[in-house]
Amino acid sequence: MRRLALVSILLMAVMGLAYAQGAKVATATATAPFKLKGAEVNPAGVPSWPVMAGDAIEAGKAPVTLTFEDGTKVALSPGAKGRVEMQNGKAVFVLTDGEALYDMKGLDSVKLMALDKQVKPPATRGTYCVGCTGKAAAGTFWTAKNTALVLAAGAGAGVGLGVAAAQGEAPAAVSPAR
Repeated sequence: MRRLALVSILLMAVMGLAYAQGAKVATATATAPFKLKGAEVNPAGVPSWPVMAGDAIEAGKAPVTLTFEDGTKVALSPGAKGRVEMQNGKAVFVLTDGEALYDMKGLDSVKLMALDKQVKPPATRGTYCVGCTGKAAAGTFWTAKNTALVLAAGAGAGVGLGVAAAQGEAPAAVSPAR
């Protein structure tokens, strides 16, 4: 009887510890190595990796696509950095450097941040970046097929924030191949 009680208490403690660390917020997929929580992840043979609240992610030489629980996708361009958080029960993606493409299920599905500023996307598909300014930013956001709206605000020397949204039709869907 004591053994059963001890096993039950131990099981509850392990479950409590797992719950305290947080549940999976998103899944990361990539075709090349990337960093998750500072550790190198080699995706060969493992199709996806769980991403928890507070996890930092850095794309390597290929994009990394984060798929959130509601189906929203955020793809980090090669070399881009960000982190996943939870705020008031809502998934948040914070882009800290580079470019990210997003394909959201709704405008309020995942909160997008660039450094410490919230990005309010004007469309469910688009792109935004941190660290791109001037012509580089315009080159990133204009598409050959669509007219894109570029909003840029400098956040310091060499750091810029941009958001692109298509007028008429949406930019190309987020794809790890892009």
